[in-house]
Amino acid sequence: MRVVVAKRNGLRGEGLGNEMLPWAKGWIASQVLDATLVGPSWGINKRRYYRNFGTSRLDFCLENALLRMPHHDFSEQDYRATGEVDFGSAIRRWASARGLMNKSSFIVSVSGMWGGYPSIRSARPFLLAKLLNSRSALRNVYQVESQLDRNKLFVAVHMRSSTDGFFVMDHGESVRGKFNIFIPPEWYLWVCEALRQRYRDQIQFRFFTDHVSPDFEEAVCRFNPGQTLQEGLTECSDLLLMTQADLRICSVSSYSLAASFLSDGPYLWYKPQLTLDAGLYSLWGNEEAQKSVYSISSRNAQFILSAVAARALGQTSPVNFLGTAMEIGDSLPESLVHFLDERLYSHDPRANLIEYGCLPEC
Repeated sequence: MRVVVAKRNGLRGEGLGNEMLPWAKGWIASQVLDATLVGPSWGINKRRYYRNFGTSRLDFCLENALLRMPHHDFSEQDYRATGEVDFGSAIRRWASARGLMNKSSFIVSVSGMWGGYPSIRSARPFLLAKLLNSRSALRNVYQVESQLDRNKLFVAVHMRSSTDGFFVMDHGESVRGKFNIFIPPEWYLWVCEALRQRYRDQIQFRFFTDHVSPDFEEAVCRFNPGQTLQEGLTECSDLLLMTQADLRICSVSSYSLAASFLSDGPYLWYKPQLTLDAGLYSLWGNEEAQKSVYSISSRNAQFILSAVAARALGQTSPVNFLGTAMEIGDSLPESLVHFLDERLYSHDPRANLIEYGCLPEC
């Protein structure tokens, strides 16, 4: 029997955003190797995600038992040695070199967040399907979306509030390249106000959090006073709603990252947190693996520098920045405004053929 074990992060697992990466890797590996996927185990997770996904409280026993047996561990070193970005291509090359593709029985384990989102793009339909089929998700999504005005922009704002694993930085302390940090609540208010000033009555906000705080309540009061908290399980439905938004205003968390990854749409990031090097901002450029001249970050930086140089010369540049950044005092980025204008226009059903709209002859 062929088995792939997607190992949970840490002893008891982590938040949904973090766990989605090994989950996606495990599913991709199971498809490439024609194997049964086990894990990540939700029963032991302190956030009790077993309730969302309808799994056993004791599912970790099987994961632990399989990992005590002789197995092949596909590590970060193995992944990088293949020279591939796509996780499926990498594990296929690794497995072929070890003759696993010709074996009828084996256990392979995958884990961790290394490789990042570029490596698991092919798993987005799998992750969305799991979220959509989780307990209460569709009901919760309908309750919110049925109240939205389809002719307005929908902006999802994720405000991380819980202190579990997150840190409040000292005043004046640099946050460049640091994760698990709280964003000043004034930043959210500034960004939302800038958007409201630009789009007036053509925009609507919804706020998401892991813990209701006074700062969260103030933001809701100012920008969506009619918002009420949903009952029941909302971890998956909140993530799905964030993916459906026209724009995501992110916290520095894997939850916001997961929503942006699954949506493939525009998002706003806290600019002071981004790594700044040679005039370019990046999210992962501070990681050791991305400092090499052969890394994805380095290759992408060269492309962006060339595109910026082309624009400066008045030449056409094939770049549309999906992610943009702001800090308190900044104006809305022009590229984001252009993107949102196009999204707003596309909402009009009068120009949509499948909704009885019309298309001009010329």
